[in-house]
Amino acid sequence: MRLPYRYRSFISFSFGGRRIEDFNLIATVSGDRMTRKLTGDFEDLTSSYDVLDGQFYHSTHFRTNSISFHLATDGIN
Repeated sequence: MRLPYRYRSFISFSFGGRRIEDFNLIATVSGDRMTRKLTGDFEDLTSSYDVLDGQFYHSTHFRTNSISFHLATDGIN
């Protein structure tokens, strides 16, 4: 008996408009817990001066956050 997708996966996403459960795939993580960064990386834009000590701060830019999954299956039809 195949369980509906809402009972099978803790983590799910779609690809090409179809859920991974439609292909009998389950997203898995390595180990016994999922670890990832909460936010994306950021970069401060600063300028250095030759005649003055320190730096001048302009702004901070955030990059997108990413996450990776391993896909597992017990069979594909």
